[in-house]
Amino acid sequence: MEFNVQIDFQLLDTTILPKEITKKIGITPEVEFEKGKRNVKLGLPRVNIWSIRSHASSNEVEDHWRNLEKSLESSKDAIKEVAKTGMAKFTLIVNSSERIPPLMIPPEMSRFAGFVNAVIDIDHYSDNVNQ
Repeated sequence: MEFNVQIDFQLLDTTILPKEITKKIGITPEVEFEKGKRNVKLGLPRVNIWSIRSHASSNEVEDHWRNLEKSLESSKDAIKEVAKTGMAKFTLIVNSSERIPPLMIPPEMSRFAGFVNAVIDIDHYSDNVNQ
C-alpha cells in the first residue's frame, strides 16, 4: 500500500449469498466469499463476506470516502436491506510504522454508516515489531 489509509466496506454474515448481493446492489466487489467455500475442510471463511475497498491516492479519510461514496450512495437502500440480514462494517485501515495520520471521519460517511446501521472499525497495522 503506497498510502497509509484505506477504507474497506463489508457486508458480513448475511443470509443473502455474496453473488446475490452483487446482483441486488449492482456493485462489483473486490471480495466475494461464500461461507465455508474457500477452504471446505476448515470451514473458511466462517461467514459470508462481500467487500469493496477505496483506492484513492491520499492519506485523507475524506478522499477515500469520496472514492467509495459514488457507488455506495447510489445503492444505499438495497445495501440497507442486505445489511439487515447480517452486519455492515466500515474498516479504516491504517498502515504505518511511524506516526498514525489523523483520522477525521467525514459527516457524510457517518450519515451513511448510520443509515445502513454499519459499525466503524479502525485497524492499525504496523510493520515495526518493537511497538
